[in-house]
Parts: sequence; structure tokens; C-alpha cells
Amino acid sequence: MKHKRDGGFFWASFSDLMTSLFFIVLVLYILTYILLKRKEKELQITVDDLKHKLEVFELVEQNLKPLKENKTLFRYEEKYKRFVLGFDVNFEVGEYAIEPGKLQDYSVTARKIDEVGTQLRITIDNLLSKKKRSPGMANVSYLVIVSGYASHLALGNEVDDYELSYKRAYSLWKYWYSSGINFEGNQYKDLIDLQIAGNGWGGIGRFERDPENGMQSERKNQRFIIQIIPKIGNTNNQ
Repeated sequence: MKHKRDGGFFWASFSDLMTSLFFIVLVLYILTYILLKRKEKELQITVDDLKHKLEVFELVEQNLKPLKENKTLFRYEEKYKRFVLGFDVNFEVGEYAIEPGKLQDYSVTARKIDEVGTQLRITIDNLLSKKKRSPGMANVSYLVIVSGYASHLALGNEVDDYELSYKRAYSLWKYWYSSGINFEGNQYKDLIDLQIAGNGWGGIGRFERDPENGMQSERKNQRFIIQIIPKIGNTNNQ
């Protein structure tokens, strides 16, 4: 009888132990399942967000295609993802205003600058139209950067030339504005974040300095660069 009582105690204790382990395993399984489902949901949100951003970038590429194909007005630098005006903009030394006497070959250059502004406005208007028609574009805006550069010539001063390059970019914006092309107009509210910049002697993709050749290549750094960069807000509305 003593052995039977000992055996019964053992099996009762073993049964309690297995029951406890079962509940522990069950709780761990439920917790793991919940965590995995939560992680799966987070990953799906991330995937959906990336898909949306890809769609936006593809849309921007489609709208920028006419600018890339217009070789007379623009030169697209694939390496730097930016547009450089496809024609020479030669200011007189130390000048920045787009005016006769301060810009060489003024009449021809000014006409081309007008055409550049018009093409940019058409492109931005297309982006605005797509945003209005597509609910998925509601949180998309664009950073438009107009950068001026200066040539690093022997007579130039670094501080002055950085200021000069900014004034050239500002002068370009002001010229378009006076022509009725205003990228900061009310119609572009919440769409365009316009920035005017001066890169002076800096920036990537500059032409090499060539003092032995009369700075002919360095003078080409006297140019404008335009960038259109999409800014995509968080698509997770939760």
C-alpha cells in the first residue's frame, strides 16, 4: 500500500507539472503569434510605403522626361540627378543681373532663359495636376532648388564669389517672377518648396581649373543648376 501511495503521488505531481508546462507553452505560442502578426503588419506597411514612394519617383521621372529630351535648353546629369542649363550663361566679371550690358549675348540668352522658365512651369503644373487627381499624392511635395555658381578666376575672392553665385540664382528667380512665372504662387502652395542657393566655388561636377589655358574650362562653371526632388510624407495613417 505504501508503494501504491508513493506511485499515486508521483503521477499526480507529474500531471500537474505537464499541465503547467502545457499552459506555459500555450502562452508563449500565443505571444509569439501576436508578435509575429504585429511584425508582419509593420513590414506590410513598410512595403506599401516603399511601393508608394516608387510610384511617386516613377511619376516624377515621367514628368521630367520632356526636360531631359530638350537638349537645347537642358542637360541632364544622370550621375548627379540634376539639370544644368544646356546653353552658356556668361555674365560680365562680377555681375549677376540678367540685364543688357551685364549678361553677354543678352537677347539670345534671355530668350532661352524665358523658355527654360516656361518648360519648368509646364512640368510643375503637370505635377500639380497629378496631385489633385490622385488621393495617393496628397502628401507629396517637391523641393525645387535653383543654384548659381561662380567661376574661380584669378581676380575672384572666395567670399565675394559665394555671394555672387547666390545673387545670380536670385536674379534668375526674380527674372522669371517679373515674367509672370512664380513658383511660389498660391496655386503651388503645399506643392513646391523653392530654395535659392549659391554654390560659389564649391559643388560637385565642376569643370577643372585650367590656368594654363586661360581658364577656359573654369569659366564654364558660371552656370545655373536646377533640381526637382520629391518629398514624400509618411503613408502610414494609423
